[in-house]
Amino acid sequence: MNKITKLAMILIFALAMTACKKDEVKPPMDDGSDNNNDTAVVDTTPVRTDGLICCNAEDLDDPNSLLSQRVVYFDYDQANIASEYREMLSLHARYLQENPSARMTVEGHADERGSREYNLALGEKRGYAVANLLNAQGAASGQVKVVSYGEERPEATCSNDSCWSQNRRGVIVYTAK
Repeated sequence: MNKITKLAMILIFALAMTACKKDEVKPPMDDGSDNNNDTAVVDTTPVRTDGLICCNAEDLDDPNSLLSQRVVYFDYDQANIASEYREMLSLHARYLQENPSARMTVEGHADERGSREYNLALGEKRGYAVANLLNAQGAASGQVKVVSYGEERPEATCSNDSCWSQNRRGVIVYTAK
């Protein structure tokens, strides 16, 4: 065989080997139990099947409830929702799901940097990012409305990174509970 054919065979073999699925080996989970202990400890904590405690209208105004949190902050020039807001948004989605007459508006905001048109579009992207996540988690599309204020309604009026980070946000406003 000539050198080109040998090289092609080696490349095909290497490609085939990298395309094969490898089995994942998961490490054994340490449940904290001591096998040398003869006494059994029974955990009486109720099991939460969905990870959420939900939901009534009073929780919307209870400062100890995640439902009272209604602001999602975004990174500069981004409309991606950070993981720290996922549980809060899941709870709002579940509230909407359990209360079909509830309605909300998601207000998208941007900081003062960029043109007016750009900031309106960015605020809209942020609002829809929140709304789409709520819809994906069970809220009906008719329950969530999006409006963009761009840079027009700043939370903080100074011009530095601290203020700008407060103005890059999506705000949930319940219009019917």
